[in-house]
Amino acid sequence: MILFSAISKGTLILCEYTESNEDFQQLISKQLKFIKNKEEKQQFQINEYILYILQNNQFNFLCLMLQPENNEEQQAHAYKFLKDISDKFQLMTQTQGIDKGQFTKTIAELMSQYNAKSENPCNQLKQQIYEIQCQQEINTPGVFESTKDLSNKNNMEYSVYTCKSVFFVINLFLAGVLVELFAKFNRYL
Repeated sequence: MILFSAISKGTLILCEYTESNEDFQQLISKQLKFIKNKEEKQQFQINEYILYILQNNQFNFLCLMLQPENNEEQQAHAYKFLKDISDKFQLMTQTQGIDKGQFTKTIAELMSQYNAKSENPCNQLKQQIYEIQCQQEINTPGVFESTKDLSNKNNMEYSVYTCKSVFFVINLFLAGVLVELFAKFNRYL
């Protein structure tokens, strides 16, 4: 899970985003001094975290994650995230210039997408099930009701059976009308 993401130029942080209450900026600021220029991908271990860095056009794209159990998967996940951030940043700066507020929003959106695509396939399936369930609740309101409303459904069964009976009587009446019509117009057929 990505805890913190930022973009810096040298030791200056241009924009950052985190969903956590921890102060990662100070932790990252200390580490920015040790970043080697001209190396596209770097990583540093800081306490229980790993800082992943992708350099592109004199900008550093950073993300901070907890130390992983499976480093290769997390590393691929982190660098894919940073590549997406880098591509969007380059595109936005070419068309609009650097807008810190707008790009912080972009980082937040990408971070939530990547965090939803957790490295754990079980969590990913849970997320997909939750999204489908939310979509179904939107499309079919009232289907996922609580058990409190079940007593009301028992009262509704009476009205359902009543409607069935009424439709049955109407069908019998219409069938009788059709028999009469065929009897009268049989000679014309």
